[in-house]
Amino acid sequence: MKKSIRFRTQLMLSFWLILILSLCIPAYYIFQTLKNDIYKEANANAFTQLNFIQWLLEETPEFENEPALDQWCKDIGAHLNYRITVIAAGGRVIADSDVAYQNVSSLDNHAGREEIIGARKSGQASSIRYSMTIKRKLIYAAKNINLPDAPSGVLRVAIPLSTIETRLAYLGHRFWLILFVIFIITTLLSFFLTRKLESPILEIIATANAVGEGNYDQRLDMDTGTEFARLSECINDMTRKIRQDIERITEQKQELEAVFEGMAEGVMLLDKDGKIKATNQALIKIAKCVPSCVGRRPMEVFLNPEIQETCDQVLQKEIAIRRKVEIDNQTIYEVNLVKIPDGGAVVVFHDISELVRLEKVRQDFVANVSHELRTPLTSIKGYAETLLDEKFRVSDQANSFVKTIVKNTDQMSNIVNDLLELTKLQQQQKKTVLLSKVNAAACFSSAWETVMPMSNKKGVFIDNRLPDSLPVMAEENSLIQVFRNLLDNAIRHSPTDTKISVFAKINNDAIIFSVQDEGTGIPLQHQKRIFERFYRVDKERSRAFGGTGLGLSICKNAVFGMGGKIWVKSPPEDESKGSVFYFSLNKPDKLVKSQILMAKKKAPNSRCVNPE
Repeated sequence: MKKSIRFRTQLMLSFWLILILSLCIPAYYIFQTLKNDIYKEANANAFTQLNFIQWLLEETPEFENEPALDQWCKDIGAHLNYRITVIAAGGRVIADSDVAYQNVSSLDNHAGREEIIGARKSGQASSIRYSMTIKRKLIYAAKNINLPDAPSGVLRVAIPLSTIETRLAYLGHRFWLILFVIFIITTLLSFFLTRKLESPILEIIATANAVGEGNYDQRLDMDTGTEFARLSECINDMTRKIRQDIERITEQKQELEAVFEGMAEGVMLLDKDGKIKATNQALIKIAKCVPSCVGRRPMEVFLNPEIQETCDQVLQKEIAIRRKVEIDNQTIYEVNLVKIPDGGAVVVFHDISELVRLEKVRQDFVANVSHELRTPLTSIKGYAETLLDEKFRVSDQANSFVKTIVKNTDQMSNIVNDLLELTKLQQQQKKTVLLSKVNAAACFSSAWETVMPMSNKKGVFIDNRLPDSLPVMAEENSLIQVFRNLLDNAIRHSPTDTKISVFAKINNDAIIFSVQDEGTGIPLQHQKRIFERFYRVDKERSRAFGGTGLGLSICKNAVFGMGGKIWVKSPPEDESKGSVFYFSLNKPDKLVKSQILMAKKKAPNSRCVNPE
């Protein structure tokens, strides 16, 4: 990972680069120009001295010999502190102020020296180089001269550069010192300026980080300049808009989540790979995901190949699919799948088990009603057509046929009456039923008196274990009807010389009543449907007893209308046969618990016996 450089460091480096370029280049140019000017001045001075020495040489009488010339050069050179050399036409040195005369002859031929060659061509010339003879750097200025002993010779003056170099070194040191001082001052100034410039930038960064972390109340307040003030206004306005957008998105998200989680339908979202991306609580309950459905395939959750096949189908090519799927033996779902254009799908599970069950109940109801009415109607029609015959009308069997017609008519009348009563109870459930405080024991006694002839005739004994006073919140006629229908049902399905027991017990704010018989019992698979209209466990046997098939359905609607519940258990606990029907009713609000007596055993003679 590339390490970034701080903005302040970058800015200072930029300042330093600009400073170096803006100071060093001009300074270098000035120094070189000054150096060239000093060298030019030194060169001009060398020629001035050369002309002066030439004039002295011309004004001096002729020398007797070369040693005299050499001595003259040494004397002049000692006064002027210059090196004076006289070179013959062929380049041979004949006199030198800095070399002993006896060594002059051993000096190198100077014909190839730069200044000598230049003087031969143009009359005078100069050069700068290091002298190996005197171990110093010199400016050589040469000029053609004519001497009696050296026609077409060259007079050369060598001036030391030490003074010039010292001067240049001094100027160079001063120059670099000034540059260093300027550099230090500008560095401190740039550090201060960059720090001042970096401060609002750091404040902007801190504000941006705070906004990025969700602190939308953060605001900038800078007065460091027009540009930063406008920038702070823009950032504050942007933060305010972001906060509004986030609040709006959050509110919409919460609303969608509330709708999503509040849906009774199970919803799951699939990604483009066919894995579960999100679910709501309803689907978790349907799939019973442990610990979570997310990240798994539908097949892993539902163990249903039909669901997986449908999901794969909608992910690959289909846009929308609706299919009915049975998760287990008791639960049926209508599954709607819609493909998402960017990849994935939305799957909705709608529980239609109750609708399917109600549809089956409706079909069974129509079939049962038709069957219940068709049998007596067929019998009535057949006997009536027989009675139309005048010969048969006066026979001994005519009376029996009329009784059969009356019996079937009564059966049909009972069915119609029960249907009307059931319809009435169902309509009352849609309204507010006014309940009052009634004595359940008295209501039971009324029902008991109604069924007593039937129980005496069949030899079935009713064991009443209800207390004498048992107040409940109910509707008196409906409660009497519930007791009557349960007792009637128990008597019809109880063998001869058996017992029906009636109990009551307290359970929190409700009183639970039970009617227990010693009949053959109800198979488990039928217990959930026996409260449906016209549902019979054994149709032929039940019809032979004369029942309409609506009694238990009337009990259910009556109990529900009074705010209670009804259920059955067959066989009862610790028993091998028989059934017990339970229903609950609410206690009065101001009823004291001590006023409700538990069911008490009564003497055997309290049972209803056959009066014979």
